[in-house]
Amino acid sequence: MISTDNKYDYIIIGAGCAGLSLAYRLLNKNYKICILESNKNINEKNKLWSFWDTKKTPFNHLIKKRWESLIIKNKSESIKIDCKDYNYQSINSSDFNNYIINKINKNINFDLIFAEKVENIKKNNNEVILTTSKNIYKCKHIFDSSPKIQKVFMWQKFFGAYVEAEEEIFDEKSPIFMEFSDTENKFHFMYILPFSKKIALIESTYFSCHEEKEMLDKNFIDSYMQKKYPNKKYTIQKTEFGKIPMDTKINSITEDYITKIGSYSGVTRASTGYTFINIQKQADKLANIMPVTSDNNESKKYFHSILLRKMDSVFLEIISNNPEYMKNALMDLFRTKKHNPQIRFLSDTPTILDILKIIIYLPKIKFMQYALGIKKNLNDK
Repeated sequence: MISTDNKYDYIIIGAGCAGLSLAYRLLNKNYKICILESNKNINEKNKLWSFWDTKKTPFNHLIKKRWESLIIKNKSESIKIDCKDYNYQSINSSDFNNYIINKINKNINFDLIFAEKVENIKKNNNEVILTTSKNIYKCKHIFDSSPKIQKVFMWQKFFGAYVEAEEEIFDEKSPIFMEFSDTENKFHFMYILPFSKKIALIESTYFSCHEEKEMLDKNFIDSYMQKKYPNKKYTIQKTEFGKIPMDTKINSITEDYITKIGSYSGVTRASTGYTFINIQKQADKLANIMPVTSDNNESKKYFHSILLRKMDSVFLEIISNNPEYMKNALMDLFRTKKHNPQIRFLSDTPTILDILKIIIYLPKIKFMQYALGIKKNLNDK
């Protein structure tokens, strides 16, 4: 029998990074909150979230590993990216989930409900009515992190394998940020995060407008390992697959009683796919404007500035139309002695001076052609 006696101030749809990040900010506020998660076990698919330390968060104690440098490679050229001021770091999603859920379970104002899929949402006067397969819930406002986008310009798709080698083969001090493949007309690269000299995440990544499947499986990871580390024995402990929406036009405008949050609300940086820090900024902002109403609903606004959205749209257009050129442009971007402006730009925390420097570092004429819609002769370096 469906229960109807479930009244809350707010309902959060999804107990992923965005839903739990917002819930964490609301723990000490006097609201009755329900979190609805469609999966039975959110830790079944453990993920690794990596980002630069450009903004302190309440979760720094959960950091699994920090690095002070990264490597970007294209063909025979290799550039070391200095991350001493902004360490590159990673968090396991299971550690993050368990930490916040433990606090939620101790809070009498919160209900965390698993294995209930939302079937319908409607508004009746000043009340929002949400129906699942098991219950009917009522609230004042909904925060929705569910993946609902009709069309996206580009996707970042990745397949990763956690590899444990018998010998010490990895340089644990310098992860491979991007190692571009020689596959023509595709923006594909390898990403290697070494957690020790024997253990690393080996990830194959595409930025593409098409449904890419090639090089996104265990067989490709095996072939890469054999080529990169010939005759070295290893085992694959586990694998992960994911995709991230990359578009500058996701502004999550829905109904005034629903605020979209997370990757599918437009917080993901379109040109890079980085999301974790932006989710934390979004959660801070929403918690600070509580109670959320139709007048201050953050889903009515783009998360990123118009300037960054324009720059990102140019990046995505070039990746789509001339991936080889974009590989060279990114190498140009990091040919400077200091890399703090680039890191702040890629992390979505740039100053105006940083943006000006990025424009100077990149090949201006060609990027300007795309910004103005002039795409001819882009192959000319």
